[in-house]
Amino acid sequence: MKHDVLIENDVEATMRDGVVLRSTVYRPNARGRFPVLLTRTPYGRDLSVNSGYLNPTTVAAGGFVVIMQDVRGRFGSEGEFVPSENEGPDGYDTVQWAAELPYSTGAVGMWGRSYFAETQWRAAQEKPPALRGIAPGISAGGNARSGGLVRGGAVEFGARLGWGHLSAGPAEIAKLSRTDPARAEREWEAWARIDRAMSEDAYFDALPLRDLADDAPAFFASPIVESLGFPIDHPSRDLWDSASDRSVDLPTLHIGGWYDIFVNSTLDQYFGQLAHSDSGAAPAPYLIVGPWSHTNFSGLGGSVVFGSPANQAVLDSGQDLSSVHAQWYAAVLGDEEPDLPRVRIFVMGENRWRTYDRFPEPTRTADLFLAPGGTLAAEAEQTEGRVDYDYDPADPVPTVGGATMMPGTCAPGALEQSRVESRDDVLVFTGEVLTEPLTVIGRVSATLFASSSAVDTDFVVRLCRVTADGTSITLTDGMVRARYRDSYRTPGAYTSAEPSLLEPGEVYEYAIDLWSTAVTFQPGERIRVQVTSSNHPRWDRNLNTGESAYESDEFVVAHQSVHTGARYPSRVSLPVVR
Repeated sequence: MKHDVLIENDVEATMRDGVVLRSTVYRPNARGRFPVLLTRTPYGRDLSVNSGYLNPTTVAAGGFVVIMQDVRGRFGSEGEFVPSENEGPDGYDTVQWAAELPYSTGAVGMWGRSYFAETQWRAAQEKPPALRGIAPGISAGGNARSGGLVRGGAVEFGARLGWGHLSAGPAEIAKLSRTDPARAEREWEAWARIDRAMSEDAYFDALPLRDLADDAPAFFASPIVESLGFPIDHPSRDLWDSASDRSVDLPTLHIGGWYDIFVNSTLDQYFGQLAHSDSGAAPAPYLIVGPWSHTNFSGLGGSVVFGSPANQAVLDSGQDLSSVHAQWYAAVLGDEEPDLPRVRIFVMGENRWRTYDRFPEPTRTADLFLAPGGTLAAEAEQTEGRVDYDYDPADPVPTVGGATMMPGTCAPGALEQSRVESRDDVLVFTGEVLTEPLTVIGRVSATLFASSSAVDTDFVVRLCRVTADGTSITLTDGMVRARYRDSYRTPGAYTSAEPSLLEPGEVYEYAIDLWSTAVTFQPGERIRVQVTSSNHPRWDRNLNTGESAYESDEFVVAHQSVHTGARYPSRVSLPVVR
């Protein structure tokens, strides 16, 4: 049955400390009580992108109350916005408030993407009695030192600046217009200057990075630019991780994208809930992963056409994400088992969805070994080899596609790589033409044996798919900062260890997490691996001196050597499934 929908603006909820948060409520214009689907956002509750992910009008027409709330200190809500700090208690209070509304059944589910996902996890950790399920999408948390804020020891430079400038900054300046118009005008002028510089790709080249705070809007200068200089074990990393470092005793629906900056966090949260389910403490989780980026669920963009099923509006069954949420929650809030695939994965190359009861285990690991002739082979050569290049921090390798979230011209996704692979400071290793399909689903890693003339440097490894016509398309990548190599001995895991500079010329072993993908390499295609030392502006540049780019503008050129052969089996490891 479809209902007419009543929309109420500025519906107030009072938190335990007296602060008033405001929501837009979409509900059936009918007698009776209905289950509630709640989201809490810092980006404006009426932002149109929210409707593209879960359309509140159509979902409400199907028999739900949909509540979209501005978090504390943002847009219509009172108080001060301090990222992450208030979302637990405010989430608890809002869930219980929503359950007691006169048109509510008392059962509440939460939904939403990115920061909205964090608000779900933090509310769930507080265990409000009325919360019956969460559906976090493209969700951060739990990976601050493995891609959330830091990757392999390098700062997620482009993502932090992009979030502070585009997602968080404007609303903070707009608030000043009501209290200090003159200051707001100055901050808007500074914001516009930064925006122009980002659009022209000139902004990210500053050294030292702390200078980016000069003449910048207040929120951008602190905490955003300031955070670029935090040490790897700064308490802010622990605050980030605390959002989802514990499993919850609730049904969960996880939604991610292979080109999302938080794809591995989303998958780790799913695996955490899966283990929790296996122990009998929670229902089995559900998972959907498409060929999507952080802000684009269309399957369009980049250099590859994935087809209409890649679009969140179609999926594999004609459902969009709104109807998936509604169907899942109709069952969960009714104490029934959802009639949906537990795991739905879009496999690139096949360009179709595969469904599983749980995330597939690899049937084997395929190791492909780097060789000096620019080849990849199933076995390491017996003789030792070496391939050299120079890394100049003044001329870093540009970011071209991948799992990114950055402003300016740095688009995410499956982008063609000739601009990168034509450079002298990028080593390219390519496998033989495949004669049968090879499907890779899961976590990819690399083991690199390398030496440097510098006391510190970076190593970046990227996996690409080379189509039959020779086009190289990025799939996934990763990096490690040499002085933090002991902190990243196991791909995907961070261990606190003292940073250690290199002995120039000595060969070291580096474990590099390339995150996860799902792709079938088809007959006629080839597998390619890139090795280099920068990805700018995604990660802050290594100056090759042991000094931080946040504090210093002095650098040296590093002469790099990648070592191969039986003694130094540099390789990429692929999880192969049937």
